[in-house]
Amino acid sequence: AVTVGARKLLNADVMAVATGAAKVDLDAATLDRCGAEAQYLKSKASPGATAAFDAAALAGIPEESVLPEAEARAAIVARLSSLMQCRSCIRAEAVSLLASLLNAGLCPLLPASEGDEGAAVARALLGMGSAYTPTGIQPLAGAMTTAGLAPLQELTTMEGDTLRLRAFAATGATCMAAAAAATALDLADGAAALSLDACAAFSEPLQGAHFDVYRQHRGQMEVAERVRLLLTGSRSLNSPVAPVYQDDDALRAVPQYHGPAREAVLAAGKVAETELNSAEAGPLTRRHDSAGPYHPQQASCCSYQPLAHALLILMQGSRARLAAMSAAAGNGIGASTYVPLRGALSSLRRALAEELAAAATRAAATEAAAAAEAAAKRAAAEAKAAAAKAAKSSAAPGGADPDAGLTPEQIAKRREKAEKNAALKAAKAAAKAGGDGGAGGGGAGGLLGDGTAEIKRRVMAAAGGEGEPSAEAVLSAVDFNCAGEGTLGGVIAGLIEKLGSGGARRKPKLPKGTRDQLPEQMRVREQAFEAIRRVFKRHGAVEIDTPVFELKETLTGKYGEDSKLIYDLADQGGELLALRYDLTVPFARYLALNSVGNIKRFHIAKVYRRDQPNLARGRYREFYQCDFDIAGAYGPMVADAEVLSAACEILSGLPIGDFQVKLNHRRLLDAILDICGCPAEKFRTICSAIDKLDKAPWEEASDHHRVRKEMVEEKGLAPEAADKIGGFVTYSGPPRQLWQQLTDEAKFGQHPDAAAAMGELALLFDYLDAMDSLRFIQFDLSLARGLTYYTGLIYECVVLDGETKVGSIAAGGRYDNLVGMFSSTQTPCVGVSIGIERVFAIME
Repeated sequence: AVTVGARKLLNADVMAVATGAAKVDLDAATLDRCGAEAQYLKSKASPGATAAFDAAALAGIPEESVLPEAEARAAIVARLSSLMQCRSCIRAEAVSLLASLLNAGLCPLLPASEGDEGAAVARALLGMGSAYTPTGIQPLAGAMTTAGLAPLQELTTMEGDTLRLRAFAATGATCMAAAAAATALDLADGAAALSLDACAAFSEPLQGAHFDVYRQHRGQMEVAERVRLLLTGSRSLNSPVAPVYQDDDALRAVPQYHGPAREAVLAAGKVAETELNSAEAGPLTRRHDSAGPYHPQQASCCSYQPLAHALLILMQGSRARLAAMSAAAGNGIGASTYVPLRGALSSLRRALAEELAAAATRAAATEAAAAAEAAAKRAAAEAKAAAAKAAKSSAAPGGADPDAGLTPEQIAKRREKAEKNAALKAAKAAAKAGGDGGAGGGGAGGLLGDGTAEIKRRVMAAAGGEGEPSAEAVLSAVDFNCAGEGTLGGVIAGLIEKLGSGGARRKPKLPKGTRDQLPEQMRVREQAFEAIRRVFKRHGAVEIDTPVFELKETLTGKYGEDSKLIYDLADQGGELLALRYDLTVPFARYLALNSVGNIKRFHIAKVYRRDQPNLARGRYREFYQCDFDIAGAYGPMVADAEVLSAACEILSGLPIGDFQVKLNHRRLLDAILDICGCPAEKFRTICSAIDKLDKAPWEEASDHHRVRKEMVEEKGLAPEAADKIGGFVTYSGPPRQLWQQLTDEAKFGQHPDAAAAMGELALLFDYLDAMDSLRFIQFDLSLARGLTYYTGLIYECVVLDGETKVGSIAAGGRYDNLVGMFSSTQTPCVGVSIGIERVFAIME
C-alpha cells in the first residue's frame, strides 16, 4: 500500500496506485489533524460558507471526453496528497471516502478539460455521476452500494469551493509520465549495453576520464558508469566478432545523449514530486494579500515538455543503434523536435523493443558461432591428443603393449592419470578458444557481460525462448508503467545496483583525489597539528569551527574563475548547498552573523575542491587547511606582519627544508594594470593569468600555455597593454632592495594607489625585520593570487629545494571587503592558510 500523509509521495507511488498495483493507506494521525483543521476553519467561516453545496447544478461529463482510468486514478491520488497537507477545509470523512473509492476499484469519471475535475470529484463524493469499475463504466451510486460504500449526505459550500479550487489532473498525469520515463531510462541503458555487447563495440568511449575530466557532465558520468557495470566481464567488446560500424555515434556516444536525457527526466520528476507534495490554501485563507490559487498546470507544463524531448532523444538513439546493428552507416542522433508526451512514450517503447530483439538475436548468433568454433577447437585438440597417443604406442619397442608387465592396480592408476591429463589439456584448449562460447551467457567463459547476458536471457524468455525474438513479442516486457522486480525494467535496475555494490565485480577503491590515513600517518599528523596549534595560541588566537557545507549563495562569486571547482550538494531539503571551498569565506560569514569585535582566530578543518588531483604533489580534492586570521581594527600593517610572522614560525619548525614567502600588494598590482592600459573590468581576469607565471613562462614560441597568449587571445587584452605588463611582472628580489629600486626608477609615476601600497610595504618590512621574519620574504610583482576577494597584501610560501615539487604550501592576504558581502558593516581581515597536505607530501 502507498501511505499518504506520513511521508513524501513519490512519482512511483502515483504510478502504483494509478495502475492498480497498490492501494491507498491514509495516515491516521495526519487524517485526524485534517479533521481538526476543517473544524477550526468551519468555526471561522461565514454562515454562507457552511450552507449546503449545490452539486446538482454542476454539469455532468460526456463519456467521450473523459480521462483514461489510469490518469483519473493518478489525478485523485494527487488530490488526496494535497488534501492531506492539513491546509484545506475538507472533512476527514470526505478524504477517507476518496481513498476508499480507489481501493474498491472505483474511479469517478474526470473530464479531459483542465480545471473541471474538481467539480467531478465533488459530485462523486455525493454519489453522482459515473465511474470506472472492474466491469466497465457504471453509475457511481450503484457501484458504491455494491462495494459497501455510502456517499456523503452533503458538502458545505466551503468544501465544494475547495474541491473546485485546484486543477490537479495535470499533476497526476505528470507524475505518471515522470515515473514511466524513469523506468524508460533503465530500459534504455540496458538496451544500449546489450547492443554495444552484441556489436563488439569499443569500450574506450565509456571510460570515466572522458566525462570526469573533459566534460564533467553528471548525467553522462552516471550513464557511462551504468553501462560499464552491465558490460562487466564481457569478452566480446573490442573484438572483431562481426563487421559493424563501431565508430557510429550511436554506439560511441551513448553517455553523451543518454546523460542529458537522464538529467532532464530526473529534474522534471523533482518538479512533479514537489507539486505532488505541496499544500494549498483553502477559500478562507485567500485574502487580498495572499498568493492566490495555485496553478499546477504551469508547473506540469515545465515538466511535460522536457520529458517529451528527453524521451524523443532516447528513441532516436535506440533507432540509430538498431541501424548500426544492421550495418547501415550514417545513422546519427538527430535534433529533438516537439512531440506529444504520450506519443514519445509509445514511440520509445516500440523502439526499445525492436532494439532489444535485434541485439538479443545478434548476441545469440555471435555466441552460437563462438560455441561452434570452441567445439571445433576442442575436437581438434582431442584428435591431436589421440594421434599423439597412438604414435607413442607404435613407437614402443616391438609395438609392445604399454600395459604389459604391469599389475592391474598400476594399469588403472596409469590410465586414470592419462585421462586427467587429457581432460586438463581439453579444458585449457576450450578456455583458449572461448570457453563454452557463452552458450549460457555471462560469467566465467561467457562472451557477454554479466549484466547484458541476463538482459539477453530475459528478452529471449519473453519471446518464448525459441527462435529469433520478434519486436511484438518483446514489447510486452518493455513496460514503462511497471518497474517491479519481475519486469525487465526492474531486472535492469536490480542488475545495476547489484553490480555496482562491489563484491565480485571489482575491488573497492577510493574516490578520486582522496586517500586513507594509516595509523603511523595519523601519528605524524597529530604531532604536526599540535605544533601548529601551539604557535597559533602563542599569538593569542582562539579556535572556532563552522559547518562543512554552506548555502551555495554564500560561496558563489567569491573565488573568481575557481568557483567552478565548488562541490554542489544534491537538493534534499529545499536549500541549495555546497561543500566549503576554503575556510576564509565561512569565517567571513561567521563574522557577519556574530558580533565578536576584534578576534584572532585559527581553524583546522577539511575543505573540498573539484580540481584535478595530483597526489604526488599533495593536491587532493579533500584536504586539510590550517587557517590563522586576524579580524578587526588594528594599527597599519600590524596584523599583516603578525600573520606572516606566525606562518614563518610554523614553516621553519617543520622538516621541509628552505622556504620562501613571495609577497605582493593587490593595490600595487591594480596600479600596474591601470598604468599599462588594462580596462578596470578585466583586472581580476588578468590577475588570474599573471598568477600562472610560476607555472608557465611569459612568452616562449614553443609553449602554447604562455601567459601573454592567454591575456591577448583568451582574455581579450590589447597586445601593447600585455607587453607593458610584461615589463613589470618580471621584477622580483629581496624586499628592501627591490622596493628601493622601484622607488628610484619611479616605475609607478605619481599613481596614488601605487604610492599608498609602497608606503604600506615599507612599514611592513620594518615590522617583519623586527620580528626576524624578513629573511624569508621575496618581493615579487608577478604574484597575483587568483581569488577575487583580496584587497591588500597578498603572499604565498614555496619550498626552495627538494625533489618533491608541490607548489605553494601556504598562502593568504588581506580581505577587507569580504565580510561586507554578508552584512552592512565592513570588518578588516587578514589571514594565512597553510596547506598541510602539501607539507606532509614533502615530509613523506
